Amino acid sequence: MRVLIRADASHAIGSGHIARCLTLAKVLRDGGHDVAFACRLLPGHLLEHLATQGWRAYGLPATYAEQANAGQDIEAALPWQADIAALQQLLTVEDAFDWIIVDHYGLDHHWQTAARQWAPRIAAIDDLANRRHAVDLLLDQNFSGTPSAYAPWVGPECRTLFGPRFAMIRDEFKRDPVPIQALARRVLVNFGGFDAAGETWKAMLALSELDGLEVDFIAGTGNPEWTRMQALASGRSTWRLQTHTDQFAELMAHADLFVGAGGGTSWERAALGLPTICIAVAANQQANAERLAEVGAHLYLGPRDQVSVESLRQSISVLLANQGLRRSFAKRSRQLVDGCGARRVAAALAGEVLQLRPATIDDARLLFDGRNAEEVRRWSVESHAIDWAGHLTWLAATLVNDQRLLLVAETVDGPVGVLRYDRLDTRAEVSIYLFEGRFGLGWGRALLAGGERFITRHWPQLRVIDAQVLPANQASINLFRDAGYQQSACRFERVLKDHAND
Repeated sequence: MRVLIRADASHAIGSGHIARCLTLAKVLRDGGHDVAFACRLLPGHLLEHLATQGWRAYGLPATYAEQANAGQDIEAALPWQADIAALQQLLTVEDAFDWIIVDHYGLDHHWQTAARQWAPRIAAIDDLANRRHAVDLLLDQNFSGTPSAYAPWVGPECRTLFGPRFAMIRDEFKRDPVPIQALARRVLVNFGGFDAAGETWKAMLALSELDGLEVDFIAGTGNPEWTRMQALASGRSTWRLQTHTDQFAELMAHADLFVGAGGGTSWERAALGLPTICIAVAANQQANAERLAEVGAHLYLGPRDQVSVESLRQSISVLLANQGLRRSFAKRSRQLVDGCGARRVAAALAGEVLQLRPATIDDARLLFDGRNAEEVRRWSVESHAIDWAGHLTWLAATLVNDQRLLLVAETVDGPVGVLRYDRLDTRAEVSIYLFEGRFGLGWGRALLAGGERFITRHWPQLRVIDAQVLPANQASINLFRDAGYQQSACRFERVLKDHAND
């Protein structure tokens, strides 16, 4: 699968769009997929950083004649025709992609529709819900992602991935939770990759009058207060000031308290259960920061222009002294994020190009191991382990049974799962299981959709597909319900479109 990501970074925009897309890109590359980036050459762009990590990166003009200040307002609409034209100068007719992912507040349905000249599928990453999209998949990993929020902006054919379950966390943040110490002394401060607003300086002033603390400041490149911060930090042996670090997850894992912004780092902190004081440095961070505070996941002080040095100092003092409150923040935040969000998004993308094929006798060992896996047997109607001889007999009979269809689903990094259809006249019962490592990522939905397309070609007279599910198997109940099956007790059935009015 070939993927193009369209996103920008700059001192004004920040690095958050590139950061979260890079997390997804790494998961996709690990799965054998090819990913490229297209970014404008704004001040503070990250194209060299992407190139050094081995990514193919296309550089677009910093500004366009139609909008000379395009890089200044992170929510300003870009002249989409000029952006598409710039891409046309860089991409050849051979540059066909399976997906184009756009993570940009300034691009909407006009750009997305035009971009289909390079890809049949378009995905958008958003957290504003303020403009029309013409996409096949839309992701909002924040609390702002709700069906009602996006109802005016996407069509019914668009698949949506909403909420922290899809928060794209780098693998280094999937580790043991931060221990909540009775005596909290270590603080980590970071307000993003650039911190153009200079909030790190405010935190420095707040911490300068609190004794006995060990503090790491990750100031961001191009920080406007860098000279003053260096001077203030120079006389304090327990303060460490850096513009950037490759050990961010390690620093977070050893901190007692985090002071920072309300962007993508919110989910990294949540995954670690790191108690946090949050200040929104951009308008698009406010709603999510407020919602995280409402559910008890962090302490939110408000937009940056409403937070004084003194109020920040008092908040730090209170939270460091209150182990119970820090423990409560940690517990609640870890309930929101499990660190598998990027893999779920990658599965949603790859699921659209999932390959299904009829099983053969050469699949015997694969099917045997998959069916006997504990996670599969636990929710099977017949939960006993099968023996090898019996399995071979069953498989041989299945492969010559014209009323049974056994399908193996595969992607570039290997097999995903198995579908079995047993036909009786115009009905067929489906059974499904996934292979180890594929659970909980959304592959089941892709299998059912692909299987339905396959089986309606194989048995065109089929009218209904149904399924039997154990009452306690809530994951499968949700799977079939989300796939459009109607529940009756713990059986599901789906009337195929061509026969809905028969």
